[in-house]
Amino acid sequence: MDKHLRLFSTDEFQSLWLADGDRRKRPVFLIGIHRRSGTNFLADAICLLPEFALPLPLAEDYVLQYSPLLRQYVVETAEAQYRKRFPNAPAEYERCVASLHRHLGDGLIRFLSQYLPEGKRLLTKTPDPWNLNDFFLFFPEALLIALVRDGRDCVESSKRGLPGHSYNYWITAWAQNAQRILDFFRRLPQSHVGQVIYTQYEQLLANRGEVERVIRFLGCDPGTFPWDRFENLPVRGSSFYRGNRQELHWQPVEKGKDFQPVGRWKHWPWWVRWQFRRIAGREFEALGYTWSTGTESIR
Repeated sequence: MDKHLRLFSTDEFQSLWLADGDRRKRPVFLIGIHRRSGTNFLADAICLLPEFALPLPLAEDYVLQYSPLLRQYVVETAEAQYRKRFPNAPAEYERCVASLHRHLGDGLIRFLSQYLPEGKRLLTKTPDPWNLNDFFLFFPEALLIALVRDGRDCVESSKRGLPGHSYNYWITAWAQNAQRILDFFRRLPQSHVGQVIYTQYEQLLANRGEVERVIRFLGCDPGTFPWDRFENLPVRGSSFYRGNRQELHWQPVEKGKDFQPVGRWKHWPWWVRWQFRRIAGREFEALGYTWSTGTESIR
């Protein structure tokens, strides 16, 4: 696993979580590595905590997709109109620019929050990490969950559920998004290390302790979590497990014993496996996966 990621897959920063008196007031953003990465599953699990809700019908917010346009607005407005107001105070000018970024982000949070039931805490999700490096520029007080999934299963699920593209297309898309996540953690300022957690879809499925870690990160108590309901969460948005419907959909489907979301790539012919290793091998290993199973973290 990349050294910049490793600490965020552990409890290394738990003391910062516990010392954060505003923890349970902070909005939570869940950002995945790629479509089909498990954001529906983790969001449904978090919403078992009574304080959380999604801003429906905006099931996926994508508020960072065009964030470079907001950055351009801030920079050009500030350079044209505000810098001259601070001729001998460059630090004050930089604070002004940072404040403008933050207030635009606050407006986006208020926009999403209007779709929440009254009194609920915001949980919002996006399956792709586009412009992830802008996250704390606009949302300096928020919490961020970075969720990844074995790229081979992401690719196979995308190929099946979102037809029209080749394996190489989806492999390349996954690798590019992996690089965005790696770059984000490599650049993450020390001031925000307590506001980010890194987790793998496979670990959440296999390890109750990983779910507990996410709950503690949110400022909540795993002892109050409804584990019985978690074990019986329905499947939603699966490319393979669609109930009685043929098309891809996001309605809940009761989970049977035959539901197995890990290892669906194993039927791949040799040339698809070779292409994945060639295109995305470095990113796969940097995210903590191993070639033997693809479900084990190197911690």
